[in-house]
Amino acid sequence: MKAFSKLKTKKTYEEVADYLKEQILQGTYQPGDRLPSLRELGNMLGVGQSTVREAISALKTMGLVTIRQGEGTFVAQYEAEEILAAIESAQLVTKKDICDLLEVRKIVEKGIVGLAAKKRTEEDLKKIQDALDEMKKALENNELGDQADWKFHYAVACASHNPILESMMLSISEIMEKTLKASRKKLYQSKDNPQRLYREHVDIFKAIQNGNPIKAEEAMLYHLIGVEKEMVK
Repeated sequence: MKAFSKLKTKKTYEEVADYLKEQILQGTYQPGDRLPSLRELGNMLGVGQSTVREAISALKTMGLVTIRQGEGTFVAQYEAEEILAAIESAQLVTKKDICDLLEVRKIVEKGIVGLAAKKRTEEDLKKIQDALDEMKKALENNELGDQADWKFHYAVACASHNPILESMMLSISEIMEKTLKASRKKLYQSKDNPQRLYREHVDIFKAIQNGNPIKAEEAMLYHLIGVEKEMVK
């Protein structure tokens, strides 16, 4: 078995992912090779299996590895230029990034959804419903649905009919899309969370549809606080 150098100090999954990425790109493991198991990698690198699991998930997002149920993790066939471009655009998001943004979202989106419940039009409701439909379809296909999640929250912002709030949502769109993907990956490790997240978005929509700003704000805060609690476990 090929050996990795043990990391000198306990590392976060981002650093482990960077280390494994370099090992693959330098040819320690070739396309088609099977990586050691999570336990073996954890022992080799001096980190926990959960850290290795998150690192492998990040490498999968970059297109560097594929995971075959019951067989293990394998180095993918890749074009170096494509992988480098993917790595550049898929900057790893830390748990702190997610929690920091959730603090902002609890402040901003509470006000947004209250206004949306008061000012939404039928066209606004259709756009929010369309995003919900995309979310449901992603759920049925066992997909993350992070793009549908962003579309939902942005459609709610548009329904506030406040151009400054809409602009604020756009200004955080890049980090929000990245954190939505990262947080959903973690949340989806529990089989009950995908359905729960979808139901919470439905509750937000119904409150907006019914023109009830208080219920809308409560539903939004319940959703964001729930995500925050899951992320800090």
